[in-house]
Amino acid sequence: PHSPYKNARAEAASTSASQARRERVPLEHDLSPILPATAVPDTDLRPGLLGEYFRLDERPADFSTPAALPPPALTRVDRQINFERTDGAFALTDLRDGFIVRWTGLVRVPRDGRYRFFLRSDDGSRLRIDDLAVVENGGVHEMREASGEIDLKAGDHEVLLEFFDHSGPAGCALSWEGEGVAKDAIPERALFHRRSAERD
Repeated sequence: PHSPYKNARAEAASTSASQARRERVPLEHDLSPILPATAVPDTDLRPGLLGEYFRLDERPADFSTPAALPPPALTRVDRQINFERTDGAFALTDLRDGFIVRWTGLVRVPRDGRYRFFLRSDDGSRLRIDDLAVVENGGVHEMREASGEIDLKAGDHEVLLEFFDHSGPAGCALSWEGEGVAKDAIPERALFHRRSAERD
């Protein structure tokens, strides 16, 4: 018998095949003025982004609102978001098919300037920095990259990264390029979360 989830993935793949595999999305905001850094005491910072992993009863075709999410099945710290596409369970968890991950924390920008952030994912992903939409890579699709630019002051900036998997393979990777920074996965030394955000 044919699975409706596989049909949804096949239809989405057919649609995306006619589009450019690397998308650069327009921003919702003017790149000026440059966004100031967030003042966070070093004593309240811990390495990595805080990841909340949600198992869903229904397989998402796009993002759910936070109010619609159940309690997280797993909460952990991820030092990098660089999970390549896999046919098995995602990122050393037991999650596969029908889940959402929400990472929160801060990204440390080395110097003032314009930065481009890249999200590669299967299925959908999106990135907000300082509560501004920077990258939108939503929908059900194969591993695909989208990107967006933002002007940032040197220092720490709030990050919200969301990712979902509908069915089949899953992967999510976050990278950047900018002032003196060649395109690469955002390194561990640039990602943090607040100690106060950790749950006992």
